[in-house]
This record gives sequence, C-alpha cells and structure tokens, in this order.
Amino acid sequence: MAVEIKTESPLKGVIEFYQAIDRFERYCSMCQNSRDIEGKVSYSKDARENIDLAYSEYLENFSLIFPTRDGIKPISVSLETKTEELKESFEAQLRSLDKKEINRYLISLNNIKHHCPVGDACDYEEVAGDIEKIKDLAKKVKKATERIYLEDFLDMTKKRLKEAAEDPDRFKSMFPLPPKPLEMEYRG
Repeated sequence: MAVEIKTESPLKGVIEFYQAIDRFERYCSMCQNSRDIEGKVSYSKDARENIDLAYSEYLENFSLIFPTRDGIKPISVSLETKTEELKESFEAQLRSLDKKEINRYLISLNNIKHHCPVGDACDYEEVAGDIEKIKDLAKKVKKATERIYLEDFLDMTKKRLKEAAEDPDRFKSMFPLPPKPLEMEYRG
C-alpha cells in the first residue's frame, strides 16, 4: 500500500500530480484485469477521474514539476528571504522549463484522457507508450520530492537535537512522563 503525503506546501500540487498518476495506473490495471462488467465500469470511471486530476494538476504546476524533477528545490518565501536568493531560485526554475518537453507530456496526458472512456472498451495499446512516459515523469518527480522532504526533516531534526543537547531542561516538558504510582495507595 502506497503512503500518500498530505501537506500544505509549495509542492502540494506536485504531490497531487504524481499520486493521481499512481492511482490512475492502479485503476487502469484493475480495469484491464476485471472480468466483471460492473467492475470494469467502476474502475474505468476511477481511472478517468484520476487522469483528469493529474491533467489539471500538471497544467497548474508544471512550473514546479520540472524544476523539482531536475533537483531544484522551490524556495519558501518569507520576509527573511533575501532578494538574491529569490532571484537565483526563480532563474534556476526558469532554466528547467522547456516548452517542447512540457508540450510532449501534455500531448501524452491528452492522448490518455481521450483513450480512457468511462465504461467503454479502452484503447490501452494505443496509449501504452504515453502511459509509460507519464509514469516515468511521475516517478522522477516523486523521488525528487521525497528527497527534498527528507532533507528538510533531517535538517529540522538535527537542529532540534542540537538545541536539546545544549539545554535539556528546556525540552523536558515536551516529553511528559506518566505519573509515578503513589506507594501509600498500594500498601494497605
């Protein structure tokens, strides 16, 4: 069973994109393997809903999908963020966008959408190459996103442990111990 990351972050739409592709693939596979007509209709409907979701997330987030895939971490914008850092981050994101490549994946998503009718016979063979292309993009984006989160959480954990090592008393209240049993209550 796949673990889905739920988060409010700059990468929320990117995560929704690759999770929708993952669900599409599962439903598509179940649809192909189902011998039951009602099951096929249900699975094809779910597959179609997820490819539609992936399509809309792709259109809204390709400016983060491609930089993330290329290892560029989106910057968190706050009042403390320096203008030069922002400029460098945005320039790196811009360099990773290639109109031809973005269109190639968009065409693949469109082909999949049009060959995935709800409850009808699908033309899987005609879009197998497009599905593999989209799955490959989703896998790369997922891997890069997970690495970004791992690095962030590792840095945060190291920082907290360093602070705890410097002042352990300050962190005692974070780990409340259960109350000690009262000896008198148990003695008599």
